[in-house]
Amino acid sequence: MMNIFKKFKIIFKKLNPFKTFANVLKNYISEKCLSELPYRWTEKTRVYHNVGHLIQIIQDVEKNVWFKELGIYEKQALLLACFFHDAIYDPHKKNNEDQSIEYFKASYISKDSKMLNVVCDLIEITKHRKRPINKLKRILWDADNMKFKTGYQGLLNIEKLIQKEYHFLSKDEYKKKRIEFLESNIGLFGTSVDKDIQKLIEYVKKYY
Repeated sequence: MMNIFKKFKIIFKKLNPFKTFANVLKNYISEKCLSELPYRWTEKTRVYHNVGHLIQIIQDVEKNVWFKELGIYEKQALLLACFFHDAIYDPHKKNNEDQSIEYFKASYISKDSKMLNVVCDLIEITKHRKRPINKLKRILWDADNMKFKTGYQGLLNIEKLIQKEYHFLSKDEYKKKRIEFLESNIGLFGTSVDKDIQKLIEYVKKYY
């Protein structure tokens, strides 16, 4: 069977993941959901957590060293988790992952209950600041957190996008919450990344 991620060799800017993977998605989710997903991922409130993030996380899943060891079933589970891990994203809310899981459950049409449970567990893991042991969960978690390994400039670029998503917060409130989040990642990705995170924390303290 053709590698379901093969078409991600297409030039990034020309890629439409909703069309590229429609044949896989329609086996598991309703037509209504399939038509809704592009609109959800392009909501005006999304500055970082948008289609670009969706494409990037799927690409990073494919680049994982364990990816080639997986069977088609596991790859499809990861694909579904990629599409739904931020399907619901409202910066005002704190339960986006939980709402995304519920949205996936409500949209699920397959009789394969195992796939439903696997994908829900994969989405669940993305909200935790601890690297999982399970292979599938680690692949998704690593891909979702690959931004921390883009170097300081990459982190700074992402920081500016995140800040725009949370523009409704006061500077003091944003600063407090953002520093708490960044500090929760120290120790997860190695000393080099820790230095970049620490540098970003200093930036947030200084400019917000």
